[in-house]
Amino acid sequence: MSQAYLDQMHSEWRDRAPELAHWVLQHLVNRTDVWGRYLPKRNRDAQADKKSGFKGNAITAPFRDERGKVFLNAASLEKHFKATDGGMLGIHSATSDGSSRWFAIDIDLHDEQDLSVTPEGNFVAAREWYSGLQKLGFDPLLFDSNGRGGFHLWVVLAEPMDSRSVRAFADRLVSDYRRRGLDQAPDLFPGSLGSNHLGSWLRLPGRHHTHPHYTRVYNDQAWDDRTWLEGHDAIDRILATRPAPPALLETLGIDRKIKTVCLDFDGVIHSYRSGWQGAGTIPDPPIHGVKDAIRHLRKRYRIVIHSSRSATEEGCDAIRQWLTRHDIEVDDVCAHKPPAFVYVDDRAVRFTGDWEETIAHINDFRR
Repeated sequence: MSQAYLDQMHSEWRDRAPELAHWVLQHLVNRTDVWGRYLPKRNRDAQADKKSGFKGNAITAPFRDERGKVFLNAASLEKHFKATDGGMLGIHSATSDGSSRWFAIDIDLHDEQDLSVTPEGNFVAAREWYSGLQKLGFDPLLFDSNGRGGFHLWVVLAEPMDSRSVRAFADRLVSDYRRRGLDQAPDLFPGSLGSNHLGSWLRLPGRHHTHPHYTRVYNDQAWDDRTWLEGHDAIDRILATRPAPPALLETLGIDRKIKTVCLDFDGVIHSYRSGWQGAGTIPDPPIHGVKDAIRHLRKRYRIVIHSSRSATEEGCDAIRQWLTRHDIEVDDVCAHKPPAFVYVDDRAVRFTGDWEETIAHINDFRR
């Protein structure tokens, strides 16, 4: 591969970096609090990364003491598509509460010396699964990920769907891997759920983090005799991908992820007029309208209660009994604060990104 070709590919991916970053944020990013990162070549297998103590090629970013302070954004993603030194990014395949906006099959050439597995054999298997997905109504993307017999097959979803059902579908899809000529099952994303609370991540397309290779995209247009699209043509194909709608996904056993809304109890559900009288004592009636509001919310969300009162079993039991007495139905009463789409608390200040404004809100809170 000539340097002139690599320079041209770099120029084309660099020029389209803003478009690609926007598309990734819109369609692929499940989490902005953590992401994958391959270290730049100058830092690999060195002790320069003393902050984390890590030695190797890839990390989960940001470093532990920066989490909750530094987030994945468009600028970071643009750098990925412009990079040439190996400092590429990967994105997680599921949110912390178990939804996914995409799934992928990673067909790798695990051992170049193993003659039982070949780049050609991997491509045949990848292309067959690609065709199968098309027949089901998907618009998949097949990437020549490293130029050495590795392929990534991605499917983008129009809405976040339940990660377990997404993984189950992917498992069924590749269950015939031996019949496809592969000696082992490909890696799937989302990965094994529950083994790592951060989840698995997969490298984004673009420049390979090790090899002098830019992602190529499989071309299935009958009127075009090119097998692979490169540069601008590959990027155009990525940006034109049609996400799979929920109506299609649900017919295939991929379920919608019901988002969780977490409600505080005292002052949000329980009127709390009498103040604190112990975890097991809840003397006051519900806040006006709360029963109808929760019933309405449960048509769309999973409603859970978390309160300082629910930190003990006595408090949880008291909340459940109070809810039953007032004919209010929720999905769970949690002893620990659960991951949620939104939290509703009567004693909270919403952080907007401006600390001066936040301090003012705190000082003025319920004066």
